[in-house]
Amino acid sequence: MTQLIKNYTNSRDLVKQRITELSELRLSLMKRGDIRRVAELDLDRRIRMLYEEHGEMQEIISHLTSYNRRRESFGKM
Repeated sequence: MTQLIKNYTNSRDLVKQRITELSELRLSLMKRGDIRRVAELDLDRRIRMLYEEHGEMQEIISHLTSYNRRRESFGKM
């Protein structure tokens, strides 16, 4: 269970890193006035989807962590 939580946490961190990269790219393109390139790369949709995925992963991590704590507390009784 602990390894599963670590894997989800690592994946969540990678998603957050990708959000940062795409957001920086979008900002850079917007500063240059290259709105067409932002649309071509579909950056707004990709960033939004990554935020949704990040939130879902956070919920899973919270649920697994909570479950693991309950399981451990019952084991100590």
